[in-house]
Amino acid sequence: MIKSIIITVVFVLALYFGSGGFIVLENEQKYEKAIALQKKEVVYKRITFYNKEVMEAAKQQDLIQKFYAYYDQLPSVLNFIITALCFGIIGSIGKVVNDTIKNETILAEKTNLLLIPCQGAIIGLIILGVSYTIPVLLTSENVTLKPITVVFLSLFSGIFYENFYQWFLKNLNENVFKD
Repeated sequence: MIKSIIITVVFVLALYFGSGGFIVLENEQKYEKAIALQKKEVVYKRITFYNKEVMEAAKQQDLIQKFYAYYDQLPSVLNFIITALCFGIIGSIGKVVNDTIKNETILAEKTNLLLIPCQGAIIGLIILGVSYTIPVLLTSENVTLKPITVVFLSLFSGIFYENFYQWFLKNLNENVFKD
């Protein structure tokens, strides 16, 4: 029973921090796109904005700060790391819950139940690292990552935590270190 409560608390915390990071990163990307658009100043509550899209991103940022206040205290790269970790955790817990339901077993009886979210977090971090590294190795350029891609790759990889390392090493050998 205690293990089930702990895994539920870990899931809820990962969902909170993961969704917060995703929302923050997505809004940052929305702002960057808005700045690239044509300047067409708008005034909202006596504040002048570059254009309507920048104003919308600023309004979203205000809403985000109310619910995820701690994110203003963290560098954006750390937000990205936390988000990848959390989505890896969510994926791995989702897999455990699915297997428990499918096999009609009790969640607390799962071997190494409390280590599985750690495995998911590590996999999320690996996905983040690979997402930065592979494009640089292949193109020699700094590639802007889309938060939605890394987040959902971390989630899906967390789901396949049992087979991830075998799959990852096989693909790495076949595609990067081929003879």
